[in-house]
Amino acid sequence: MALTKEDWVNEGWLLMTSKGVEGVKVEVLARQLEVSKGSFYWHFKNRNELLEAILQRWEEQTMFLIQESQKTTNPKERLVKLFTLTSQVCQEPDPEPAIFLWANKDPLVKQRVHHLENKRVDYLSKLFEDYGFDAIAARNRAEVAYLAIMGFADRRGRDGEFDLEMSEFNNFLLSLLTSSIEDLSVNSR
Repeated sequence: MALTKEDWVNEGWLLMTSKGVEGVKVEVLARQLEVSKGSFYWHFKNRNELLEAILQRWEEQTMFLIQESQKTTNPKERLVKLFTLTSQVCQEPDPEPAIFLWANKDPLVKQRVHHLENKRVDYLSKLFEDYGFDAIAARNRAEVAYLAIMGFADRRGRDGEFDLEMSEFNNFLLSLLTSSIEDLSVNSR
């Protein structure tokens, strides 16, 4: 069976998830896919092209989440859809922590990570504005949402005993972030 470019990207994605960018090596990938190294070069000029394909896939994943959540018309439904999709994606192998570490060593990757994170927060901010919050409150809620989700994913990735379900966490986070300040003070009494 001939491997496709996507097969190599999938295997590179998994390897980056488990071993980081340094672990993504043509020899290792070929061994895992049980083919010769030469097969790799039918699809990529070099390792950097594979790393670029993995990075593009990661960026496309964010755009997919945004586009899918926009398919609903109600602001609350868009938020719920985005949080639901995020929960689903976070159940899959994810090289994002490795990409963030890679960004600390590579200025071009750092720039792309920065751009993508801003895109994520800007989109969340727009959703909270559409929900009815003013621009400042929407931006603050977007930052809290993003940091909370990233923190959740980080803890789950490094703590095997952490057993809170992401969907449960996201439901709580969403209800917290869509509440008004008055609602929060009444509920805390």
